[in-house]
Amino acid sequence: MAARNLTINGSAFLGGGTFHHVTVRGDATIRGDVECDRCKVFGSADMKGALTARQLRLFGQANIDGPVRMEKMDVFGEADIRGHAHLQHLQLRGMVRVEGNVEAHAIRGYGELSVSGSCEAEKVALTGVVRVGQTLNAEQVELSLYFADSSVKEIGGRTISVKRNKTWNAIHWLTRFSSLSATLEADTIEGDEVYLEYTKAAIVRGERVTIGPGCEIGLVEYQMAFAQDEHAMVKEKRQR
Repeated sequence: MAARNLTINGSAFLGGGTFHHVTVRGDATIRGDVECDRCKVFGSADMKGALTARQLRLFGQANIDGPVRMEKMDVFGEADIRGHAHLQHLQLRGMVRVEGNVEAHAIRGYGELSVSGSCEAEKVALTGVVRVGQTLNAEQVELSLYFADSSVKEIGGRTISVKRNKTWNAIHWLTRFSSLSATLEADTIEGDEVYLEYTKAAIVRGERVTIGPGCEIGLVEYQMAFAQDEHAMVKEKRQR
């Protein structure tokens, strides 16, 4: 990396480049790709190009009109990425929207994650809302539904747990929404160990499947064990 730093205080319009540290305090528009070691945004950043960094810490809003590649991304606000995202760790305390695919090692946090394509990770543990247009695939999937409905076309994993959260209150502006009706809707859910609550799905497959309260499932296919809550509906179940 180049030794120079880029610091923006106030409002600025400038080109991209290679930097050591990038710090935005205010409102910045950057046209061109940015490559840096660390990027911090305490305001608003509009980036018209790709962003490559070891770490991004966002305390405001960022619009990135291009792909993102980084080791760690901490979002304490709102990020819009118009491209694919390649991450090691995503720590969410707000909202992230990706108009592409996400590849990550671990995705954790609270808030809303929206991915138009597919999401691949080793572990996904999120409280809030998850919307994935194609496939959510991870070794461990832990979704705690909160304040609005979630939707994923297909979920695949080794262990899959979907529950409704009724107590989380970490981000004050979410409290105006009710968690009492939050549900997950999916076409297909497939894993080794599957536990579902308040989920609507056409097909659920697994070695051990537990269908908890509030579920509406079309078909369950299981290998070793199956359990169903009295407040769940399963139209058909088969042991494979």
